Amino acid sequence: MKPILLLGANFLRTQLVLIAIVLAYMICLTGFLAFHEQLPDLVFFVRQQAVYAVALGAMVMVTAIQNDRKSRRILSVLSKGIHRWQYIGGLLCGAVMIAGIFCLAVGLSALWLAQQAGMPLAGLAELLLVLFLASAAGASVALFCSIVLHPLLALAATGLILFFPYFAQIRGWNPPGDLFPVAAAMHTVVNFGFHKADDNMWRIGAGAVIQTLVFWMAASMAFARRDVTVANE
Repeated sequence: MKPILLLGANFLRTQLVLIAIVLAYMICLTGFLAFHEQLPDLVFFVRQQAVYAVALGAMVMVTAIQNDRKSRRILSVLSKGIHRWQYIGGLLCGAVMIAGIFCLAVGLSALWLAQQAGMPLAGLAELLLVLFLASAAGASVALFCSIVLHPLLALAATGLILFFPYFAQIRGWNPPGDLFPVAAAMHTVVNFGFHKADDNMWRIGAGAVIQTLVFWMAASMAFARRDVTVANE
């Protein structure tokens, strides 16, 4: 576990510029809303940032291995006795840390805005926890896709896997929501209105954890058979 955490922290350091930009965006948006605050604005703020949280984890993860291959950093890491599954776990851990920072920033901003205006906070903590777990699940899917596909194709495949229920509904299909926790989390976010969390939210969180572990293992097995000396072109 220690190598994974160290690799995750190192990946986090490589994304400090992105984190700074995201935090600056949150501060500016929070300041703007503080002068034009109403309950519908706060609800829209939480819903909008929830979508960004899932997208952020996937976007960061889909190019991580490609960048390490181009810079040859991946060879130096694996030459130090790090197992491939640990390397994959470290990348995922770093993406989860980034998602956690963003979700925490959203939570603190929403908390401050709600307290300033005397608005309710019911269900916010539960929503952010489920959102964080969904972000981790989205990052794990992006990681797996980035191993077997070019980053551009991996991004498209990630979106298709995560939001397959929406595409399926066009054809009249209704796949089980428990198999697609990210899409279920987004559905919960869209209907969020600062009310008490229901039991379904905890099912979504549990499904997100399971999906994260499954795709981490799948990514580890796929990466064990990949040539890491060249980057995908």
